[in-house]
Amino acid sequence: MRPHFLACLLAVLPAGATPAGAAVNLAYIDLGAGGSACCLVPDGAGNTYAIGSAATANGTKVSVTKLDSSNHVTGSFTFGGGAGDQPRAAALDPQGNLVIAGTTSSADFPLVHAVISQTEPGAPAGFVMKVNPANGQILFSTRIGGVAPESSILLGTSVNAVAVDPAGNIYAGGMTNASDFPVSADAFQKSGAGGGGSFGPRPYGFVLKLPPSGDRLIYSTLLGGGSVNCLGGSHCIGKNAYNSVNAIAVDASGIVTAGGNTNAPDFPATAGAAQTVCHCQEYANNGFVTQINAGGSGLVWSTFLGGSWYGFPQVPSGTNTVLALVRDAAGNIFAAGRTDADDFPTTAGALQPKFGGQATLSPRSTDGFVTKLNPTGTALVFSTYLGGSAADQINDVQLDPAGNAWVTGLTASSDFPGTAASFTGSFFAEVSGDGVKLLNSQLAPAGAAGQAIRAGGTVTVLGAPGSVLQVPGGQVPGVAVLGVASSAGGAVKGYVAPGEFVSLYGNLLGPSPGVGAMLDSQGRIARQLAGVQVLFNGIAAPLLYAGPGQINALVPYGIAGSADVTVQVTTGGGDSATVALHARAAQPEVFNAGGAAAALNQDGTVNSSQNPAAPGSIVTIFASGAGSLNGGPRDGAIATTTLWSPFESVAVLLSKRSLEVLYAGSAPGLAINTLQVNLRLPQQGSGGTFQLMIGGYVSDAFSLWVQ
Repeated sequence: MRPHFLACLLAVLPAGATPAGAAVNLAYIDLGAGGSACCLVPDGAGNTYAIGSAATANGTKVSVTKLDSSNHVTGSFTFGGGAGDQPRAAALDPQGNLVIAGTTSSADFPLVHAVISQTEPGAPAGFVMKVNPANGQILFSTRIGGVAPESSILLGTSVNAVAVDPAGNIYAGGMTNASDFPVSADAFQKSGAGGGGSFGPRPYGFVLKLPPSGDRLIYSTLLGGGSVNCLGGSHCIGKNAYNSVNAIAVDASGIVTAGGNTNAPDFPATAGAAQTVCHCQEYANNGFVTQINAGGSGLVWSTFLGGSWYGFPQVPSGTNTVLALVRDAAGNIFAAGRTDADDFPTTAGALQPKFGGQATLSPRSTDGFVTKLNPTGTALVFSTYLGGSAADQINDVQLDPAGNAWVTGLTASSDFPGTAASFTGSFFAEVSGDGVKLLNSQLAPAGAAGQAIRAGGTVTVLGAPGSVLQVPGGQVPGVAVLGVASSAGGAVKGYVAPGEFVSLYGNLLGPSPGVGAMLDSQGRIARQLAGVQVLFNGIAAPLLYAGPGQINALVPYGIAGSADVTVQVTTGGGDSATVALHARAAQPEVFNAGGAAAALNQDGTVNSSQNPAAPGSIVTIFASGAGSLNGGPRDGAIATTTLWSPFESVAVLLSKRSLEVLYAGSAPGLAINTLQVNLRLPQQGSGGTFQLMIGGYVSDAFSLWVQ
C-alpha cells in the first residue's frame, strides 16, 4: 500500500489576557510513563516537596522530588516494593520529616518498626511512613489493614489522608473492607467493615492515630454505616454500604475532622447538625464531615453534606463527595469536592447558588462545590457550587493568609466561571472567605493542575503527570506557558522527543487572531510566525500555529542525545520563563479523536463506525513522536518522493500482541515529522486495544473500527 495524505485541522479559540507581573514558572517532576503525582508539601523555608508514584519496569514506587523557591528541581529519591505503590497524602512533621501515606500492592513493601506487618495476602494494603527528606532514610513504615480474607472482590485497605499535630502525632484516614481491621479498645466504632459477604464488599471509613515514632496505635476507629436505602426484592442483592474517609484535618488538641462519602442512611450524624439526613439511595451517596474527639472514642459532631439522588427509583444516580477539607484558625471547616445534585445545599448570596450542569441529563455531569461549616457543624457559613455546563470537580482546598479559599481540580467546561481560555482540562481558583466572590480563576490544560494546591504569596499547583506550576500572587501575567502536550492528544507531559508534534498552552503566547503555518524561502515550515518563536535548547522550532492560548510546534531534531531540554516562547510583547523538560528517544502518540485513531482503510476511505475495516485488511494510521529519522533530514521539511524512516524500530500491538507492519515512514505531502504506519489487521477478531511502540516506548491506547 502506498503512503497516503492526511489533512489535520486544529481549531483554536483566542484566550484572554491578564495583567503583567512576575513570571509563571513551570516544572515537571520525572515520574516516567504511567507515574502520577498526588501531593505538595512546603518545607517552611521556601522549598516544596512533590510526592507521587514513579513508573518502573516492575510497577510504581513512591517518589519524592524537592523544588526550590524558583521551582527548580534540586533532588529526588524513590522507594517501594516490587509491585505497585501509590501515595495519596503527605504532610510535614515538626522536625521537617515527611509523613507519606497511601496504598501498596507490594508484598515486599519496605517496613521499618512496623506496628502492622501482615495484611490480607493479595489485597491492597494501606501504608503510613515517615521519611527524612534530606537523605531518603525511612524512619518508620507500617502497613495498615486486616488479615481476614474477603470475598471474591479484594478491596483491602487504602489510606487516603494524613495530618500531623504540633506534637508530631500522626493521623490517618481512609477506607477498609477488612472485617478484622485493628481498632482500639474504646473506639467509637469497632465493627461493620467487610460485612457484605458473598454479595460483595462493605467498606467503612477509618481514622487512626500514631505517635511520632509510629510504633503503636494510640487509637483506631471505624467510621461508617451498614445499611442501604433500597426498594426491596432481588434488585437489592449486592447493594451494600460504601463509606470512605477522603480528607482529614487536626487541631492542636488532637480533634480530627474527617470528610468523605457514604451511601448509608445510618452513617452517624449528630442532633442539630447542618444536615442530619442522608439523601442517598442504593449507591447514590452523600458527603459527610465528622469531628472525632481526641481519644477516638466518640463524635464531637457529624453532618451529611449533599443533595438528592435522581433517575429511576430502581436505578438511582447521584454523586456527592467531600474530597478535601481544611480548618481555619477560628475552627470553621472548608469542605470541597464534587456533586451532581441540583439541590446541593447552597446559601443565599453565594458565588454560584445554582447547579451549572444540565439537570435533565442522565447521567448528569458534576460541579465542584465549596462549603464552609461553622465550628460546631450546626450551620453552613456559606456553600456554593463552582462549575460550568460540563464535568467539574475540586480535588484540593487550601486557605491563604487572608482567609480566602484556593481550590484546584478538573474541568471539561469551556464556560467554567472566570477567565476564558482556549483550553480546558484543569483549573485553579480563589473564592473569597465569605463565599460571595470569585477573586481569581485560571483554566489550565489537562494535567497541568488539579491535584493539589498551596497558597501564599505564591500559589503552587500540582497536576497528575508531575506538572508543578508556580504562580506569583495566583495571577497569570504576561507571556506564560502553562503546559506542554503532544499535539496528537492527551494530558500535558514532561517529556519530548526529537521531531515530535507538541502543543504549548498558556497566556499571550501569540497573536489574536491566530496564524497558521507558512513555508519559508526554502520550502520548509517557517520557524517564526507573527514575531513568535519557540526555542528548544536555543534551537528555533518549525511552527504550525501561533495564537494567544496555544502554539503548535515541531520539536527540532537537534535535541537528539540530550537528557534535558529547555523551552522558551519569545514574542514581540515579551518572553516566557524557560520550561525544563526531559528528552526521550521517542514518544509515540497516534493522532486520534476521543481515542479512535485518525485512520484510512485499505481503499483509502476514512475508517469510522459507519465504514469499518475488514479483518485481514491493511489500515493506515498517523502518529507523532517517532524520534530521529535515518538520513537526518532538516527541520520543517515536507516529505516528497524521498521517504524517511525512524531510527528506532516500529511495532503495532493489539492487546500486547505484535501485528504485521508493512510500512513505517514519512507521508508524502506532510511534514517529515508525521509517521505513517500501514498495518495488517488480524484475520479474525473485531478490534481491541491498539498501541504503537517505537524503540520500546509505547503510546496511549487507541482504537480502530473493524467489521
